[in-house]
Amino acid sequence: MRRMFRLPQADEAFLDSLKIPWETVREGETRWLFLHDFPIGPGYTVEKATVTIRIDGGYPPGKLDMAWFHPALSRKDGVSIAALSSEQIDGRTFQRWSRHYPWREGVDELSTHIRRMEAWLRDEVMRRP
Repeated sequence: MRRMFRLPQADEAFLDSLKIPWETVREGETRWLFLHDFPIGPGYTVEKATVTIRIDGGYPPGKLDMAWFHPALSRKDGVSIAALSSEQIDGRTFQRWSRHYPWREGVDELSTHIRRMEAWLRDEVMRRP
């Protein structure tokens, strides 16, 4: 696994606790965290995906925002997912989920961002058209 930059020790310990492969990648000036074989949860056409999170230069304490998935996610029931777009990252097409929330500096960190991302996935399959 590539480690092109380091994350805070607490973040790396959290990532190791997930028991999935992860790596950090630089593409030009942009830093990405890749979580491979990330469990997506019920209600989607894929069980696992690669998730990437952009690690902006201000993190920490600056905020994390959104999530990108490969392969693209779709609901088993055929209901469309709102606020999506495609983006090329590391030579692959990722599906960007444009989801935002107020970042609580000094409280939020990578683990809370990933927990919010898991909530987005759960909430999406519960959403009625």
